[in-house]
Amino acid sequence: MADKKILVAEDESIVGLHIADSLRKLGYAVPAVVASGEEAVRKSGELRPDLILMDIVLKGDMDGIEAAGLIRSRFNIPVIYLTAYGDDETLRRAKITEPLGYILKPFKERELHTAIEIALYRHEMETKLKKMERWLATTLRSIGDAVIAADENINITFMNKTAEDMTGWKQEDAIGKKLTEVFNIKGEETRTVEWVLANKVLKEGVIINLAEDSLLITRDSKEIPISDSAAPIKEEHGIPGIVIVFRDITDRKQLEEALIFRDCHDSLTGLPNRGLFIDRLSLKIADAHRNNRQLAVLFLDLDRFKRINDTLGHFVGDMLLKKVSEKIRTCIRESDTIARIGGDEFSILLPDIGNAVDAGVSAEKILATFETPYRINGHELNISTSIGISMYPDDGLHFEELMKNADIAMYQAKEKGRNNYQFYDPAVNVRTLELIALENMLRQAIKRDELLVYYQPLADISMQRVIGAEALVRWRHPELGLLDPMRFLPLAEETGFIKSIDSFVLRTACGQNRTWQQAGLSPISVSVNFSAMQFQRPDLEEMVTQVLSESSLGPEYLCVEITENVAMRDIEMTLPNVTRLKGLGIGLSIDDFGTGYSSLSCLRKFPIKKLKIDKSFVRDIADPDNKAIIGAIIAMAHNLKLKTLAEGVEDMEQIEFLRSLGCDEIQGYLFSRPLPADEFKEMMTRA
Repeated sequence: MADKKILVAEDESIVGLHIADSLRKLGYAVPAVVASGEEAVRKSGELRPDLILMDIVLKGDMDGIEAAGLIRSRFNIPVIYLTAYGDDETLRRAKITEPLGYILKPFKERELHTAIEIALYRHEMETKLKKMERWLATTLRSIGDAVIAADENINITFMNKTAEDMTGWKQEDAIGKKLTEVFNIKGEETRTVEWVLANKVLKEGVIINLAEDSLLITRDSKEIPISDSAAPIKEEHGIPGIVIVFRDITDRKQLEEALIFRDCHDSLTGLPNRGLFIDRLSLKIADAHRNNRQLAVLFLDLDRFKRINDTLGHFVGDMLLKKVSEKIRTCIRESDTIARIGGDEFSILLPDIGNAVDAGVSAEKILATFETPYRINGHELNISTSIGISMYPDDGLHFEELMKNADIAMYQAKEKGRNNYQFYDPAVNVRTLELIALENMLRQAIKRDELLVYYQPLADISMQRVIGAEALVRWRHPELGLLDPMRFLPLAEETGFIKSIDSFVLRTACGQNRTWQQAGLSPISVSVNFSAMQFQRPDLEEMVTQVLSESSLGPEYLCVEITENVAMRDIEMTLPNVTRLKGLGIGLSIDDFGTGYSSLSCLRKFPIKKLKIDKSFVRDIADPDNKAIIGAIIAMAHNLKLKTLAEGVEDMEQIEFLRSLGCDEIQGYLFSRPLPADEFKEMMTRA
């Protein structure tokens, strides 16, 4: 007890000294005995005792009760009154100061000791409790979650700072109000919330979560998505209230919505993706069935988009897709749905239409938007689209049928020259399905080792010597047998697979030519046809260089052929690549010459060494016009110091005529059909 200091305030000095002496005997320290209220206040500030024994009647202008009130408010030091007064008025005044004891004189030392110990213990407990309360209050105000407490009548008793910020209510304004006035949940009736809180939490004492996707309506009518729980405040003898903890989940909701949007939409265009399109189509089919209405599904594929994408790069291709999707949006109604199915393919759902004519009108609007070129990254791009249309219920009752048949109709539009729309027609279904199946199998042809390279000899005009070979691709189809190139090359160009075929033929031909040389055959040049896509590749030179290096074939034994139409289509793109190939030492020829629209000035720009006269002129050599054309081509070529080769030579009459005009070389069935590599080797060995 020696560490407990007690200040004595007594107006009679003898009594004060007696009390101090008793306290010291009991083990307490007495730092001072004062006689006035003013001195009691001053000494309390200086000495900070643990307890004050205060007489009510003191010297000076301030009595003990007034002094005790000041001491408690300023220093929070507990007081025990020692007085001879016990009247009601004195007691009333004393109670206001919240004393921890009231002892009437005279008193026994044991009474005083007991009162002091109780007061000191009580003050210690109250101090700890208040400290804990402050700590809890600080914690509740500091945590990120909002906290609201209410009593058993659902009236608010506490709100932390986060709750104030979220609801817009200050604690002083909210105290005593009904919880549901401050904690206002959208979609939940007030009586429902009150009933749940009163019956489930207060009566049953269970912890509950309010409805998912709850929205808190703030004091200024804003809506905030929250997650929340309500729990009982339990005491030994009951549940005097409840506490609600809730948090703002706006960021989480936005993230969830963003993830949902991402899962259902195309990341490039922002359009619905295939999954969302199917969901909407399924719902509209159900509506159409109930209301006996029609709907249409349009399937769009951009014509020759892959050429643009491969030539100008994916950035330009992506920008084109975005602009196309924006334009198509302007052609359809708010109730319609446009989706990007994949690549350059789009689907459109036209629900609740009167008849097929309405679908055709929409398709015509879409086609019309493609008449204006797209300007992207300095390029003016002309592109069109092919559209297939299927109708519910005529062309299918389920989304799978409608989408499949719209796709088939799109292929029909492609076959009819592109840049048009076609309704699904079961009569031509078989042919279209064959094309679709052929495309799917073509994509696997190289992986399955189904493509072959045949070699057709090139001979001098005397037919005495083989001077080269043209590499020609064939497809050994597992079901259809050996396919002519015209069965699959146009499809390969449309789908972009022609690049892979070109590369396959180049690698195979270069490797085979080197193998023949190592076998002792006379060195010859092998000619390879390149499509338009290859000549527009920015890395064409690097690709050819790599193939020559891998095969160890000298560049002088490779000749690249480019058709006249391809050469003239995009000179700015094609000519640099042709020039770079010439710089490698590779031979260059113009194939199918005479069928295009090249001018002499353009032709002179290309570093070629040979013109190949198209077989259409040679085939009907009896026609005077064809004879004149062939003569003009040979004369022009010789004037330009170029050699000429006639394609499709099949009889001696053609040979004699070509020889008379000075044609240098021939190619055709008269000399040899295209041969597999081993047969070509045998022919060369015999020669």
